[in-house]
Formats: sequence, structure tokens, C-alpha cells
Amino acid sequence: MIQIGKTLYVMNDKTYIHCEHDTFIIENGENKERIPVSIIQQIIIFGHTSISDYMIKECADNNILVSYVSPSGRYFGSFYGKNVGNVVLRQKQYSLYEDTNRRLNLTKNIVLGKALNQRNLLLKYSNVLSAQEAARHIGKVLGTLSEAKDIESVRGIEGSISSIYFGAFDDMINSSDANLKFVKRSKHPPENNFNALLSFLYTLLNLNCISALECYGLDSYLGFLHEPRSGRESLASDLIEEFRSLIVDSLVLEWANRKEFTSDDFELASNVPKLKDKSRKKLLQLWEQKQAEEIYYPLYQKYIPRRILMFLQAQQLAQFIRGDIPEYPPWYGGE
Repeated sequence: MIQIGKTLYVMNDKTYIHCEHDTFIIENGENKERIPVSIIQQIIIFGHTSISDYMIKECADNNILVSYVSPSGRYFGSFYGKNVGNVVLRQKQYSLYEDTNRRLNLTKNIVLGKALNQRNLLLKYSNVLSAQEAARHIGKVLGTLSEAKDIESVRGIEGSISSIYFGAFDDMINSSDANLKFVKRSKHPPENNFNALLSFLYTLLNLNCISALECYGLDSYLGFLHEPRSGRESLASDLIEEFRSLIVDSLVLEWANRKEFTSDDFELASNVPKLKDKSRKKLLQLWEQKQAEEIYYPLYQKYIPRRILMFLQAQQLAQFIRGDIPEYPPWYGGE
């Protein structure tokens, strides 16, 4: 369990939450913590947690939103009292989409966060000449972002930076396995084993982002950098951008270089590479272990589990859309 601001994140299995007077009691085995109801506005529960009937009533009476998310990050749903709703926030989200200047500034910040994190990952491989050069080149291109006059220009800058970034990948892989090279980014479908790993983890990360947005009452289908498209959670596609490099790409590079995965872990299905069942289970275990690790979150100046990083950024996005803060602060991570 961790409390960030007015949100309570419950992440341990076999937890029981109930109320005594005006206090939440969170029990897990012999551990028991007490938190005043008055300082909580939202509870997000990961995994298997039981709650009492009286707690449900207390949350309803105090307009506290309770959301459920699976351990792997899939959003199940929310409970809230009859006086709590997300219609006003969603109205503001739709209005922001039509507000050219605010939307442009938001997309610039999203791309800024993504590019800084891409550059950060390249600098981790500063012993690789092409990574050094790519990091410098990104810095130069990024300097043009503030001058972009429209969203199409922002997208063009984002595309140029991603091309530079991925151009250094193969030099950052020191595996001798010829079938675990990057070559180029391929998505639908992935054309090689390395891209299959990336796509699988991007899918998991995207589920986390969808869950985070839904928990905070945002419409995950209406994006700002990514245009709305039938069947695509475009806002989740926006949110995921700043996390790709340091949450997924860095892991896949690390695993390839440590030989955690080799070409023997893959098989072809309709000529598309995919992980074998045993290897997929191994990947999910490694992923969950990594998500439980703590990472520094500068905005609150504290360490937090990786798995709630997307939720904190969704909260910042909701605050920006409501007008509570003047700008959306993208997450910039360093490891």
C-alpha cells in the first residue's frame, strides 16, 4: 500500500480494508495501517483485496472513487457514490480537443517527455558512438519543438526523433545471436524476435495506461497527439509515449544483452515471430518483478513502484484538463 497525495494505491494480495468510525483500516497479515477517510479522494486496488460493506457505504457517502485493476494492469471497473461522476471532466476533455492552443501545448509536452527519455536511454549507452551521436542529434531536433505552429509539425518532429533514436539500437545490442537484432521498428506484425518483445511489452504497458485513464475518469478514446480512430484508445496512445523508452525499450535491450532471451525462445505462427508459452511466462514474471521495483518520481520527490507511474501521470493529465494546473508536466526519468 502506498499513499500519493489524496490517492491510496493498494497493491498487496490478501488485503482486507474496512472502516472504524472515520478511519480506513488496511490489514495484510499482521500488518495494519490506519488512514483518515477525510484525506482520501480515490482508492485504486490492484489484485485480490476484500472490502467491507461499511467501507463501501463510507466511500459512497464521502464521494470516494474505488477502482479495480488486475495485477497485470487491466481495468475492471469503478464504484462511486451517486453524486460523483466524470461528465464534467469529460466535457472539458472534449473542449480541450477543440482548443487549438491548449491542445498544441499539451502535445508539445508529451513529445518533449518522450524525446528526453529517449535521449536519456541513449546516454546510458554512451560507450556506443552511434548512441552518443543520436543523443546529440535528438537534442538539436528537440530545439525546434517550441517553434512548431501546429500538431502536424509536432508529429513530424516526434517522427524524426524516433527515427534517430531507433537508428542506434542495433549498435546497443551486444548479443551474438543474429536472430535477436533490431534492424528496424516493425509493428503490425513484428518482423523479428526483438520487435516481437517490444510489441508484447508495449501491449502490457498500453493496458496500464488505459486503466490509469479510466480510473481517473478520462475518455481513453479521445486523444490529442493521436487523432481519434474507431477502436483505438488514442489518449492511451498519447500517455504511453513518455514511458516507452525507459519502461520497455531499456528492458528489452538489457534482456537481449544479458541473454535472458535468445532465438530459442521464439517460434513462428503464420510467419510472425512470437514467444513460446514457457518463455512468455518467464517474460511476464520478469516484467512483474520490474514493475514492483521503485523509481524516483520528481514531482512528488519520492520513490514509487513503477506500476503506478502511469496512474500518477493520468492524474496530472486530469488536473490539466480540469484547469487545476497550467501545464501538463511530462514524466522525465533517469536511471
